[in-house]
Amino acid sequence: MSGEFVILSTATALYFFGMGAANPLLPTFVVDELGGTEATAGLVMGSFAVAALVTRSPFGRLGDRRGARRLMLIGCWLSAVGMLALTVTENVPMAIGARLILGAAQGALMTGATTLAVDLAPDSRRGEAASYILVAFHLGLGLGPLLGVYIRDQASYDAAWVVLAGASALGALVAAQLPRRGGNLDAPPGPWIHPAGVAPGLVAGFGIVAMVAISTFVPLYAGEIGLESVGLVFTVSSISIAAVRIVFSRLPDRIGSVRAASISLVFTIVGATIVTVWASPAGVFVGVAVLAGGMSMQTPALIPVAVEGVPPHERSSALATFTMFMDVSVALTGPLIGLIVSGAGYRVAFSTTIGMTLVALVLVHTTMAPALRSRLQLAPAISPSS
Repeated sequence: MSGEFVILSTATALYFFGMGAANPLLPTFVVDELGGTEATAGLVMGSFAVAALVTRSPFGRLGDRRGARRLMLIGCWLSAVGMLALTVTENVPMAIGARLILGAAQGALMTGATTLAVDLAPDSRRGEAASYILVAFHLGLGLGPLLGVYIRDQASYDAAWVVLAGASALGALVAAQLPRRGGNLDAPPGPWIHPAGVAPGLVAGFGIVAMVAISTFVPLYAGEIGLESVGLVFTVSSISIAAVRIVFSRLPDRIGSVRAASISLVFTIVGATIVTVWASPAGVFVGVAVLAGGMSMQTPALIPVAVEGVPPHERSSALATFTMFMDVSVALTGPLIGLIVSGAGYRVAFSTTIGMTLVALVLVHTTMAPALRSRLQLAPAISPSS
């Protein structure tokens, strides 16, 4: 916990505070204020990932050459612009436009934050560093919804968007205090699709479907089951994630990425099953807590795989490729699950996400583990982190 790591974590938490507050507000904003449907809300939420996907590789290459600090600043300022754009949004296409700006912001910030976390950690503690920086992500995601919903209820959606833009701007001011860590201008640019990020990225893409779907549609599902405290669901989720990541921060480093990812996915399946079968407010709270606890170890287990054996001047590119698969997953999950909800209902839609998580579990052992073994055999030494 160096001073630099604390600054990094604080800036990251502030950014995700604003992003987290927007998550429960946007679906209802689209339906109630813009006249959209559940499928339209899913499209707006999913469009976020399209911009993140398109910008992820360019931002990764920029981080390799100019340093990850620059990505942090770009991400925070873009987020502030996107939030302010929502104050003048009058229809669904405009909401998609604002969401695209927010997606580009996440493409920059998440790549920058994870790269800096890995750079600041010894090789044998990369999983732990990833756990801690992701705690900052989810503390922001968990606390933000409570404030966002409160401001909307007491004032308006526009007031909420302005406050959230301020949180992102404050994150930029904090990130500006990070020491300048230059990239490598002389090194050749990293590949647009880095091979090291593909296998763990595939696992992550399928592994996050349940969390993305339930997070997106819980605000709308709440009316069907009589759930009033929607913001509290997001808080429970983030507390569960933060608690597991703090208590078990060394687990991926100690038992290895393959075992840690497998355990994570099993708990994700259990949590999604509880939400699906136990259709009540209590079922949502319990299921989301278990689901989030399982999700908590997934990314910390996979990030070390994405950077294993990768030169420092290519790490941003490798992590950009890894997170790109999550962008694809988010982009597709919202609209597709929205269509299933419209046609067959929430329980069928949530059941579908269980199957996707099972695919991720299979990929861990059929794709990621062999790719990791192959890379380790080519490396001059085996890193304890893997």
